[in-house]
Amino acid sequence: MKATKYIVLGAGLIGIIAFFLPLVSVQKSGIEGKLSAYQIVKGIDSAKDVVGDAANGTADEQASVREANDALGAIKGIVVAIFAPAGLLLLFGGIGTARKRFGRGLAIPSMIFGLIGLAIWALLNSAASSGGGESAAGIGMHMLLLTGLLGTVGGLFATVKPDRAQQTA
Repeated sequence: MKATKYIVLGAGLIGIIAFFLPLVSVQKSGIEGKLSAYQIVKGIDSAKDVVGDAANGTADEQASVREANDALGAIKGIVVAIFAPAGLLLLFGGIGTARKRFGRGLAIPSMIFGLIGLAIWALLNSAASSGGGESAAGIGMHMLLLTGLLGTVGGLFATVKPDRAQQTA
């Protein structure tokens, strides 16, 4: 199937875009905040980055921002690893597009990393929904689901019927 390389490439692009969109939205005590994977990796400059206008820049808030950055610093590697399957899908789709064929050598790893992406999404979604109504999955989390599904489907289709370059005479 000729479209499989584009499906996998699209899956990777969607996953990379999801890195910059809110993964979770937390609401507690009337204050709502959204946090993206990019913010986790980069760090939070001020409370306004996360909670918007509810932050007023007091000394307590600045101390809370420092504590949050320390806590987020401990999970930066995990957050980057969450998006590794999306990066690999983008790489595999890009290689397939450049080579104008998407054989089983790229299809099987694409399917595997798509399945890994689905497993990661399931764990993250479970964690977000177990917050007792205080947290909810953001658009980035839904895009991770789409990344895993497209990577799995594209890899599966290309495994069943590989895309081989046309032979010209």
